[in-house]
Amino acid sequence: MNNILKHLLIFCLTISFFSCSLNRKFESNRKQTEANPWTHLNFKDQTKDFNFAIVSDNSGGRRPGVFEDAIQKLNKLKPDFVISVGDLIDTKDYKLDSSKFDDKLIKERWLEFNNITKQLKVPFFYVAGNNDIRNSKMETHWSKQFGATYYHFKYKTALFIVLNSEDKPGSKYGEISDHQMNWLKTILEENTSASWTFIFLHRPMWLYKNNQDWKKIEELTMNRKLTVFAGHHHTYSKATANGHNYYGLATTGGASSLKFEKGQFDHISWVSVSDSIPQISNILLNGIWGDNPSSLEKK
Repeated sequence: MNNILKHLLIFCLTISFFSCSLNRKFESNRKQTEANPWTHLNFKDQTKDFNFAIVSDNSGGRRPGVFEDAIQKLNKLKPDFVISVGDLIDTKDYKLDSSKFDDKLIKERWLEFNNITKQLKVPFFYVAGNNDIRNSKMETHWSKQFGATYYHFKYKTALFIVLNSEDKPGSKYGEISDHQMNWLKTILEENTSASWTFIFLHRPMWLYKNNQDWKKIEELTMNRKLTVFAGHHHTYSKATANGHNYYGLATTGGASSLKFEKGQFDHISWVSVSDSIPQISNILLNGIWGDNPSSLEKK
């Protein structure tokens, strides 16, 4: 019996040793002393921290190859996931009369776009823009492929909310229906413990004076830790209200003069969440290079 206990103890100690070795974050041939050739050993806690990326408009005069390039570069950067702010397919050549819309063309545009996002090695989250669901026929195509036009999800301790600013297709300043507003209120009430709330929508509704729907959203989110992202204007902007940051993103392949001084450029927004607090950086696509020198000649 003593031999069994002895062997069992040795086994447990061995497992414990290997477990500690596997969980060890840092090993060195140097012993820890007062003087070391490093600043500190407070490594980032991957169990709490995370990164995600945001892509912006790809329509209104799409420039082929730009969005595709962004997806390949995101695969190199390896965010936890990528989310959009709408206007994913180009409908510049569509007529507004829904009776004349070509279902075949709509399917082709979505097939082209979805074949690009399939190349991404991390999850991609869709957001509806005015060029994606500008009428009932396009809404039907959206619903068949993606289901909801507004939804939420939780990642780590953060809450992510995707709104549909196109509740009334053709609305100049965006609109949130009563049904969607009630849904938003319920989601917020059910997730009061979220460490941070991120909202994504296509139109930057806070820029439109006296937009009553956005005022309601501000009232609902008044006491939350919140950051909001939108697109639509193809020009980068930042606004602050109630202590919350609202970002209007530029483009990721959509129509643009590419005049940097006017806030027009192709980029991805990179969000690093550390200790539940987000830090936002913007990375220009032409500033991300691979390790092949020949790739630099194409810039």
